[in-house]
Amino acid sequence: MLMDKLLLKRFLSLFFIFSIWVSAICAQETIQNESNNYTSAGASENITQNMDTIQKFKGQIQYIELCKSIENTIQEEKKNLAALKTTFVQSKIDQNVDEQSFNSYKIQLSSYTNLLTLETTQVKELERIYITTTSVVYQINERITGLKARLKSARQLYLETSERHTTNKKQLSEITIEKIGDKLTIPEILLENLETLTLILEDKLVFLDKTISMYDERSRIHLEIKQSFENFKDKCRLHINEKRTKALFQRRSSLIGIQQIYSECVMLFSKWQMLYSSHFWTSFFKDLWMTYGIFMFTSLLVFFFIIAIFFQCKHLLKRGANKLAASTDFIWCSFALHLFTKSFVLLGITLFFVIFSSLLYSPVFAVLFAKNVLLLWLFTHWILDAARLWGQQKEQAFTISHAVYKKIYFFILAIRISFISYMIIYFGLEGSGQLLLIMRSLFETTLLVIVITSWKLFFKSHESNLSNHRLQLIRLRIVAICINFIVCASLLMELSGFAELSIYWQQSWAKFVIVCLWGSLLFMAVKELNLHTSRNQSTDDAQQNTRQTIRWTFIRISFLAWGLLSIVTALLAWGVSVKTIINLFKMLNNPIPVGGMQISLPGFVYSFLILLFTHMIVKIWRTTILKKMLANSGMAKGIQDTISTITAYSFWVFGIIIALNAVGISTTSLTVAFGALGIGLGFGLQNIFNNFISGLILLFERPIQVGDWVEINGTWGSVQKINVRSTIVQSVDNAALIIPNSEFISNRLINWSFKDPKIRRALDIGVAYGSDIKKVKEILLDIADKHPRVYRIPAPEVVFSDFGDSALLFQLRIWVHVDFSISTRTDIRFEIDRRFRENNITIPFPQRDVHIYNNG
Repeated sequence: MLMDKLLLKRFLSLFFIFSIWVSAICAQETIQNESNNYTSAGASENITQNMDTIQKFKGQIQYIELCKSIENTIQEEKKNLAALKTTFVQSKIDQNVDEQSFNSYKIQLSSYTNLLTLETTQVKELERIYITTTSVVYQINERITGLKARLKSARQLYLETSERHTTNKKQLSEITIEKIGDKLTIPEILLENLETLTLILEDKLVFLDKTISMYDERSRIHLEIKQSFENFKDKCRLHINEKRTKALFQRRSSLIGIQQIYSECVMLFSKWQMLYSSHFWTSFFKDLWMTYGIFMFTSLLVFFFIIAIFFQCKHLLKRGANKLAASTDFIWCSFALHLFTKSFVLLGITLFFVIFSSLLYSPVFAVLFAKNVLLLWLFTHWILDAARLWGQQKEQAFTISHAVYKKIYFFILAIRISFISYMIIYFGLEGSGQLLLIMRSLFETTLLVIVITSWKLFFKSHESNLSNHRLQLIRLRIVAICINFIVCASLLMELSGFAELSIYWQQSWAKFVIVCLWGSLLFMAVKELNLHTSRNQSTDDAQQNTRQTIRWTFIRISFLAWGLLSIVTALLAWGVSVKTIINLFKMLNNPIPVGGMQISLPGFVYSFLILLFTHMIVKIWRTTILKKMLANSGMAKGIQDTISTITAYSFWVFGIIIALNAVGISTTSLTVAFGALGIGLGFGLQNIFNNFISGLILLFERPIQVGDWVEINGTWGSVQKINVRSTIVQSVDNAALIIPNSEFISNRLINWSFKDPKIRRALDIGVAYGSDIKKVKEILLDIADKHPRVYRIPAPEVVFSDFGDSALLFQLRIWVHVDFSISTRTDIRFEIDRRFRENNITIPFPQRDVHIYNNG
């Protein structure tokens, strides 16, 4: 019946569409015929009526098109609803599968937990459990990622469906139904289609809500299982570390059994034959692709990209190393940079394999083998390059000759071959066996013999040089004893049955040697830079002094970073975990209560760094604001210096407050300290505080400025710097007068260049009686006018000041810049003497008439 009704509705819809289309065509023909017969006025009226009819037909056509569109939408939504039902059923099946998997995971986790509590469980078994657990966590993560993507898509679809459902409801409420007789009109058909679509959307919303709830539940269960396995991973890692630590001090039998050696050789031979089997490699690469396919391919592309970058960077480093080699001031910097450059590409490859192996949730023996071999190759490469570069330093006391370098090279080559052979047997025997014990014992015995023999030859060949350096000989003897002890202790541990402790001892010392090598090179390089900076004395150039300050600051920070890095790398070399180091620094960071303050030890380091950076920033700021920002502003030099000084003090205030907070001194403690300071002001700090306030008055009121010429107690000088407590004035004799600021505020002083550097100076001249005084005036004015330092406005003037005892007294008054007043007057005096000689004008000596009366 439902199908019949649908067919009937479709037939009626098509019939109405056809009839409307025919009616529209007929109406258009009628309009055209009538428009040819009627007059223009009547035609206009008929056209208006027929246009209304056309608009009505057009509206019906739009309804028909909308009905067809909704019917198509209904069909699509029915398909979507069917697909959603299928997805829901599949999700139900997946949920059942997940429940079974979760039960197996719980059983697996329970068995692993029991194995973890057993004391007899070996470290290798725990490592396998750890790898399996990591694999499970990886798989659960992939499932969670997929579920999150589906959940996000379902929620998005739910929102879209909900919006469409709301829109359809609104349209249903707005549609009005018209009936013509017993026939269904177009709006009624549209209404039925909208109702059908709304019902479908409601069913879709119901299934989507159920699907979202199911995905939420599955995600929650997956997260719970993941958290359980991650907690177990942490416990397993702790047990592995504990068992490894215990294994270091567990003695095992060191007796060698022939039968066991034979079985190990058979095992190695069978695995060696396996390598020639195509089936082995096919299955190996197949499993590798199934497990890490995309990851391996992506990593390979990243590897080639990194190597290409490292090759380009190596060329740049090589240029820098060659430039440093040309300078005799940077011997250690050049040495370290050359050593780093030569192993730069190898370092990049090694780092790639180290990071790549750490990202694998299940170890691949080929990757682990490559990582271990590359690490050994890198370390020995550094030692070889260091020995070769040291041999090229002819100025050193002990150089490495070519013959000695060849012996070192063959020794390193033997170590490399021995290590690669050991790693092959190690992976073949899965980390334990008598063959490994034999190889380690032979290696350590050979190493001990080589070390003892080498030291004897060294002391014998350098006996003449060491005889005059007693202290250096003692140091080398101590080093030789330490190295012999390290190698001998390793052999004794191996022979005593402490194989794990012996391996740990060798690996830790090897890493520590590399740390010492690079730590020493970096220390000498930073020390060399410090010496080079110390040789550059301070100059009057502000920019040069700023660069000097920046270099000095970064060198101090480099020393601090070197110390911290050395401690961390030394701890890592001896097997201390990163988590332990972080916890150690957290312990040091714990505040220590001192009175009402909480002080932390690293806070002093932070405070030192903050003050260093503040000092550097203030230097850069003062240079920038004076040389760049205010250079062409038109402000007076004193105003510029005032602005730079006040802003510099502001930086220092903020820097000191931040540094005190870093130590642990809070604002409350500062309030108490300022209160104590206020009490101290009333007793013994009045003078200091007076000078401080006077300095602020000088900066803001500016009665004197930097560059002004002042006269204090008859002493002339130029203001060089206004500090917080005192002002520095440089006298004309180049003596620095450090005057308290209160002297400028409370006492009288003369500022010769206050707001105007022009000053009037007078030169007194005497000429003999009988000289042509008009000529004298002309000469003096001409000399003043021709001098380039004398201002034309106000103009120079000559004053006939008096009739002296021996001469007619004149005064030449000129206006000059305060900076050139002395030199200008000197030049004018020289010129007056010359011109007076040319014009026969005499400057007389002082004369006295002495009358002697003889009363006798």
